[in-house]
Amino acid sequence: MSDRRSLCDLGIALLVAVASCLQLHSLSETGLVRGYPASAAIAVAAAATLVLRRRWPEICLLAALGASLASDERTALFAAAYAVAHYGGRLRFALVAGAALFYLLTRHVTGIADAGQERLYYGVVVEIVFPAAAGALVRHQRSLRALLHERLERAQSAVDSAIRFALLEERTRLAFDIHDHIGHQATFLALRAGALQRMPELPEEARKGALAVQESAHQVMADLRQMLGVLRDGDGRQATLSGPTSCAEFLAALVRNMSAVGMAARCRLNGTARPLPPATEQLLFRICREAFTNAAKHAPGAEVRAELSFEHERVVLDVGNGPPDGAALLRSSGRMGLTGLRLRVADADGELSAGPTPDGGFRVTAVLPVPPPEPAPDPAP
Repeated sequence: MSDRRSLCDLGIALLVAVASCLQLHSLSETGLVRGYPASAAIAVAAAATLVLRRRWPEICLLAALGASLASDERTALFAAAYAVAHYGGRLRFALVAGAALFYLLTRHVTGIADAGQERLYYGVVVEIVFPAAAGALVRHQRSLRALLHERLERAQSAVDSAIRFALLEERTRLAFDIHDHIGHQATFLALRAGALQRMPELPEEARKGALAVQESAHQVMADLRQMLGVLRDGDGRQATLSGPTSCAEFLAALVRNMSAVGMAARCRLNGTARPLPPATEQLLFRICREAFTNAAKHAPGAEVRAELSFEHERVVLDVGNGPPDGAALLRSSGRMGLTGLRLRVADADGELSAGPTPDGGFRVTAVLPVPPPEPAPDPAP
């Protein structure tokens, strides 16, 4: 990146030097130096300082003022005024104003002041004021882009953190539920097997079977403790994210975490939640993430509403947000994420629609086919 900038500065310096030498043919009667070779050398020297315009733009401005005093050639002054306004420090506008005042006060020395005040002030506006205003505008736009990029990264980080902790929260809850239920049963089984071993009338083969059952129960408890140890270990968090989690539980945890980071979010579940195929669950996860990420990017301060509906042979995910409460972090992102999701949903024989709403918000709706729920078994007579 630095090499490209250096080449760009060198190219600008060469361009200004060539333009200055061509311009000197019409300035033989003005300036302190009347000879063309000397004037050209001074103009080239002033243009050469433009390679330092990013680090020391003040040197470029002083050299350009000296060149304009020597031969009244102002091409380098144009580029130097832009560089000071764009790359200068806190006193950049004071330097530009001082350069304009110096230009006005020294024109009688170069002989151009006799040509009329209109031409003199026109030169100040065109050669100093206009490029300085352009440089300040570009600097402001550059700072604004950097600020928007920083806010975008923060929004993306907030969404990613909420999704990560939502998954971790669900895996942790499931792990402790398994520990509470299976651990209780395994402990009871180990106690019963130990009690059987202490019965004097128990045959030897049955005693060996009870010992094997007791050892298996102890092994189950050890595996459960190891799983909980992984959950407590920060380096093993990724391992906890590989187990199955339903979209309903994930969406509820995601909404809780997004609310914790400042987003107004709520969700609603319609119908009876049931297990879905892993591919469908993964696709619903991605749609949730894309919808919440887009809301954080393009509609800051807006309320996000998520609705998951379980129907007979399909599941419907609807995520919408209202109009933004402040300036959007990005005006347009190309909707490449939604385009990719639309293709994935189509491959799954589903439908995905995304677009603005009449109130100024945005809405994403996905319809995915799922197997019908299994019928309830007939009650025993």
